[in-house]
Order: sequence, then structure tokens, then C-alpha cells
Amino acid sequence: MKNKNFEVKIYYTGFCTHQVKVKTKDEAINKAKKIPINKNEIFGNLENWEEADNAEEIKKICNE
Repeated sequence: MKNKNFEVKIYYTGFCTHQVKVKTKDEAINKAKKIPINKNEIFGNLENWEEADNAEEIKKICNE
């Protein structure tokens, strides 16, 4: 069988943990979203999300 070209997207889940001082849960989430992402924490807890992985055959490759 001849090899085919595929574009593959592998999805991962991860999270950052923040501590904030506010009055409500909604305020806490909104404030935490504004805090810069801790890249080391994200990379340290990544897990593959296999249900979202996808591969699509590429019929025509650009620049080839």
C-alpha cells in the first residue's frame, strides 16, 4: 500500500492553579483568567485527550 499524507492534530488538556482573593466564584474565575499562564505548570500536567485527536488525509500538498 502506498503511503499517504495526513495532517494530524493531537489534543492535550492541562491547567494552571491560581489563588485569588475576591467575593464570588465568578469574580475568582474572571480574575484568574487575567493572570499570566505558568508554562512550567501547564507542561507538567498535560494529558492526552484521545477522544479529540484527529487525522485527515491531505489530498493536495501546498508547495510541493
